[in-house]
Amino acid sequence: MQQAHRTDVQQVQPPRSERFARDDELKRSEADLPSRLVQLERELAAVEMFASVAAHELMEPLVMAETHGRMIAEQLEVRTAVETRSDLDSLLRAITRMRLLVETLLLEARSHGQPLQRAPVSVQRLVEASIELLDSEIRARGARIAAADLPVIHGDGTMLGRVVTNLLMNALRYGPRGESEVRIEARRERTHWRISVTSRGATIPKEDRERIFEPYRRGTHERRVAGAGLGLTVCRTFIERHDGEIGVVPARGGGNCFYFTIPALERPNPRPSSTPRS
Repeated sequence: MQQAHRTDVQQVQPPRSERFARDDELKRSEADLPSRLVQLERELAAVEMFASVAAHELMEPLVMAETHGRMIAEQLEVRTAVETRSDLDSLLRAITRMRLLVETLLLEARSHGQPLQRAPVSVQRLVEASIELLDSEIRARGARIAAADLPVIHGDGTMLGRVVTNLLMNALRYGPRGESEVRIEARRERTHWRISVTSRGATIPKEDRERIFEPYRRGTHERRVAGAGLGLTVCRTFIERHDGEIGVVPARGGGNCFYFTIPALERPNPRPSSTPRS
């Protein structure tokens, strides 16, 4: 019986090579633990920073919306229709900016790690949808949007729509007030399309042209405008996922030309997708 007992014990014990392999794996895991903890701390700090900046971005339009809402409520009886309309427009613009930011951040979060929903997309339709969304901002700025001969490109219509809307919003917010024009153009560059949004205004300094696309950074030219500039950072993420580039260069005659490139659709589909999902 004693010999049988020893045989049973031997049968349930794993082979020596397997025990050594597990011991080695455990030792490697223990050795990697400090570096993993450091990486987790960095990721946690990045999440905290992102939450802080996003909250700050959302706070600015909320405060503006609340301020103009109170003004309308308290002075509605004694104000003229023109003054009331002006405050209502300001209220709508603040709400639109907040909605755009929230939708863009949600899209970035939900699409992280997911494959692109590629399809033929009409840039003209993206522009039309952006103009409709930013109608109050466009009227308040007295701006005119000029767009013609825009192509059909291949990519995720929702992401590309957000890029076009953010670049148009950027052109409106940092451009001059009054009778101004924002031009949206496209040209073929060998294997890519180059889509540009050009507006007048102060030219972005050379040292700021890269940093404004970095997370949680803004250019020195943007200090007069509230917010932390998450829009351009997310735009870069979307365009890089399409194997394209995004940037800004000085416009001829003054102002700025924001642009992005995207691989050209070699065989365009005659039936492009409709207005992107929101």
